[in-house]
Amino acid sequence: MNRPIYNLSAALLLSCATFAIAQNTAAFNLIPLANGVSAAIDNPAAKADSSGSNAAFIIGPDSVAVVDTFENPTAAQKLLDAIHSQTKLPVRFVINTHYHLDHVAGNQVFATAGAIGLAHQNVSTWEHTENLKFFGPRITPQQRNFVETLGLPQLTYTHDTTVFLGDHRPILLRVMPGHTGGDTIVYDSTANVVICGDLFWNHTLPNLIDATTDQWIATINTLLADYPTATFVPGHGEHTGTAADLRDFRDYLVFLRASISAAQATGLQGQPLVDAVLPQLKAKYGTWAFFDLAQPDILRTDEELRGVKKIPHPEVSTH
Repeated sequence: MNRPIYNLSAALLLSCATFAIAQNTAAFNLIPLANGVSAAIDNPAAKADSSGSNAAFIIGPDSVAVVDTFENPTAAQKLLDAIHSQTKLPVRFVINTHYHLDHVAGNQVFATAGAIGLAHQNVSTWEHTENLKFFGPRITPQQRNFVETLGLPQLTYTHDTTVFLGDHRPILLRVMPGHTGGDTIVYDSTANVVICGDLFWNHTLPNLIDATTDQWIATINTLLADYPTATFVPGHGEHTGTAADLRDFRDYLVFLRASISAAQATGLQGQPLVDAVLPQLKAKYGTWAFFDLAQPDILRTDEELRGVKKIPHPEVSTH
């Protein structure tokens, strides 16, 4: 595509509202869900102070867990302030669902407040390196420094992990592949909420730069089978979702792969393949947010299906 997918200065990812204030300038909208769980849904109208992605937090009997920390520390501080307005309990854990900088840039805000960072091992491996690519070949020294000083998780894991926010409040951190090589979903059984990170984009076209879409489809099918009545918090999208919304997103990935496979079978590649597939996507998904990601989605999935796509090499198994 012609611009970086992420942009911190008006440009990361196209990339009960407690913080809703006049003229829609809040970084996010805070949506209470159930049993102490709240979703922080990105407000693009906030512009420079936009959170850039969605996050969530869980208030347990003796502590709080935060899931993802937005694209900038200012929004992260507002999230911390929102939590403090609801509870005096400490924020004990910050869980990153994956390494992309629009989900980790506020890590240090919570670390300074005493939280322990948790993430898949590959988040720690890639956060200071792979995030550089989102600024393109003309990355500035300031942008490079921003990436190389992002707060890293203190504790990492390679398999499913459970943390407790007090007696009888387990939170499952489940390792699942698809969006990157180190994705985690967070499941709170008490509230029946799945916090998906970027494994779910609610009626929003996804960033596929690191994706393996066949594994991603399998992951979504597992989520649908295991949590059929849950509320799903997407990494991007204006609302939380149901199983029906998650199926819609899975079907986008299935349709994308099928359309590209059919075009490849006729010998198309490159721009002619894009020209053949893009109208099909527009007819079916043209009303979804971030539709300008359609062309890169086509090109990256074409590369994936031809076996030539370059993705970060996992240091450990993601299964």
